[in-house]
Amino acid sequence: MDRIEVQSLRPKLITFDCANTLIWTDWKPHTFAIRCAQKAGIELSDDAAELYMRLFVPKLPEFWRVNQTRSFENWRLFWVRQVEDWLSVMGLPTDNALELHLLAEKEIFEVPSSTFRRFDDVIPCLENLKQKGYTLAVLSNWDHSLHRCIEAHGLTPYFDKVFASLEEGIEKPDAGFFNIALSYFNVGPTEVFHIGDDVLDDLQGAQNLGIPAALIDRSLSMPMRPVISNLSQLEEAFTWFG
Repeated sequence: MDRIEVQSLRPKLITFDCANTLIWTDWKPHTFAIRCAQKAGIELSDDAAELYMRLFVPKLPEFWRVNQTRSFENWRLFWVRQVEDWLSVMGLPTDNALELHLLAEKEIFEVPSSTFRRFDDVIPCLENLKQKGYTLAVLSNWDHSLHRCIEAHGLTPYFDKVFASLEEGIEKPDAGFFNIALSYFNVGPTEVFHIGDDVLDDLQGAQNLGIPAALIDRSLSMPMRPVISNLSQLEEAFTWFG
């Protein structure tokens, strides 16, 4: 009996989501701020979380504009002002706002961290793909700090480009964000493979544009289209689109 070979997709570009795909994350603005303040020994009011979000949400349009400047100093200044406003509304001194923010940066960008942690399967996967000549990019709904976070976890050398949604002014699942990557690398949708953890943002967002895609769910024991349970199975997922 003749052996039937399964043809695999050979993408020109592989795009990765970041949060909970490459790096485990436990970040919500208000809970993170409270955790950092407590670490700094600041006594907070019971409504500290509510007050933080009441101040932060109206600033979101400004935060998007700040990220589009692609300036880390502008990014830092935004958060320092947010800390100042938060401390002020709680009736606390604001002269240590910068110090509190720098403590937060340390928590975000230094390893180990209780907020971000690189998954164990990431480096072996990326090394294998780079050795085989694949072009790799990050395509993530994240702010300007994505670049620093990728660097802090030793991932920068593996990626040919990192796209942060808030810098581009558009987020997954919008096709426009995927198209930014396609245009940058001059490839078509069927020449790309996308991997992420979110059904709407990653799977549907990519598929709506005709990009082959898979989800990662590390709680599963075995891959089953369209889900893999470990990044070591990524090339197996290519066979789904042969």
